[in-house]
Amino acid sequence: MPKKIDHNARRRDIARAAISVIGAQGIDNTRLIDVARAANATTGAITHYFEGKDALLLAALDRLAQDILHALRHASAEDDLVELAAMLLPVDEQRLRDWRVWLSFFGRAVGDPAMARINKAYYEEFRDGIAGLIRAQQKLGKLSRGIAPESTADAIISVVDGFGVRTSLEREEWPPERQRQQLEAMLRPLLPPR
Repeated sequence: MPKKIDHNARRRDIARAAISVIGAQGIDNTRLIDVARAANATTGAITHYFEGKDALLLAALDRLAQDILHALRHASAEDDLVELAAMLLPVDEQRLRDWRVWLSFFGRAVGDPAMARINKAYYEEFRDGIAGLIRAQQKLGKLSRGIAPESTADAIISVVDGFGVRTSLEREEWPPERQRQQLEAMLRPLLPPR
């Protein structure tokens, strides 16, 4: 009997392998053969699931974005927004690797209008998710009604992005404790209670 393959799961596994390779080698040094090795697959298997290297790279970016969106979609109005933001900080090796991958795509978006549009669409989804949580917390009376949800969501994203960039480039100067302390200092004033 032939083995049943979950093609969606296999695509996700390959995308995660690409994230691992990009995080270790950089986006420009990532080759299909390297991703195939990391995924315990052949390059033929990779091209079966992805049309080429660019499609595979986009799948890696999408996997990172979907992980963030999943966390936002499953967050509760009872969750502390600063704690949710802290989950995105590069405080361990996996999250630092994810940030390095994310930043690799930033570089591409500068000169590639299609990549810039993709990046912008992800950020709009992030903003909308955070703004929705702010509105839900305002309805519950946890946060001040004076908070503007969209602009505050953009500010939260900007703060997290700033720490992600700094930590990715200056790991020794930005240990986890400093990231958390600075995040608290930057975000708590944006989120006054009712």
